[in-house]
Amino acid sequence: MKHNYIDDNFLARWVANDLSSEELKQFQNSEEYQQFKAINDASLKLKAPDYNQSKVFKTINKKTSDTNKNTKVINLIPSWLYGAVASIAIIFSLFYFNNNNTANFSTSYGEQLTVTLPDNSIVHLSPNSVLKYDKKDWKKSRDLDLTGEAYFEVEKGQTFTVNTKEGNVTVLGTKFTVNSSNNFFEVHCFEGKVKTFSSKNNHEIILTQGKAYRAYDSNNESWNFNEQNPTWLKGESSFTNTPLNQVIIALQKQYNLKFDTSKIDTKKRFTGTFTHKNVNIALKTVFAPMKISYTLAKNSSVILTYN
Repeated sequence: MKHNYIDDNFLARWVANDLSSEELKQFQNSEEYQQFKAINDASLKLKAPDYNQSKVFKTINKKTSDTNKNTKVINLIPSWLYGAVASIAIIFSLFYFNNNNTANFSTSYGEQLTVTLPDNSIVHLSPNSVLKYDKKDWKKSRDLDLTGEAYFEVEKGQTFTVNTKEGNVTVLGTKFTVNSSNNFFEVHCFEGKVKTFSSKNNHEIILTQGKAYRAYDSNNESWNFNEQNPTWLKGESSFTNTPLNQVIIALQKQYNLKFDTSKIDTKKRFTGTFTHKNVNIALKTVFAPMKISYTLAKNSSVILTYN
């Protein structure tokens, strides 16, 4: 899709979150997406004079377009700002191509990704998840940052830590999953032993094989399970007494859907599975047992109501 984003306004619309869902999906699946994403992420960390990033991109695009038409341009922003943006762009490029010590992996809707770490540990990313770690310091500290859900197969060695906004998991060598989103933190131990800490609940627990833990809405929950590995690796997502809103998030990530939940209670619990192969079967499997009707529109919007 190279020809689609080298126009006058594609990147500006991307920065402004103004792309259609189809444009965004295609862009995220391109080889260049990670490069532009790294550059944009870096821009958020640099200290520069206050300015509206999206507005600047759009203004520069307009200025370029008008200049090509030999039309007089009214200078809407200070001239120094154009130089600043150009300088920052150069810094971004140098940062990414020459001094990028951060390994960054991400998945899109319905996509899974397997990553082999420097110590030969393996990470399986579920849809719409992000994994980061410092390549330079990996031998000193096996620390990773996770957004979303992943299954880890960790080689024995020094401490291995997965950090999320909702908590962290520390192991020496084992197999486990971590699922983290806003106000939700869940861990399954498939082999060995893991130490789990919930930052929101300030709760620490040791999990052994077949044990699971969840921190949700100020509550700590534990239970046993029998699976040998995550079911989502084999094409279906499984849930045990899980808040419905988290099941809906999983459906969103798998099928790129938008849900209207204003007429249902998303705090109700769901136990069961849904397939990754057919969206209608997945929706029926989740909502029919809960007496919830759904309407799937052509724009991938799903309206939920009680029967």
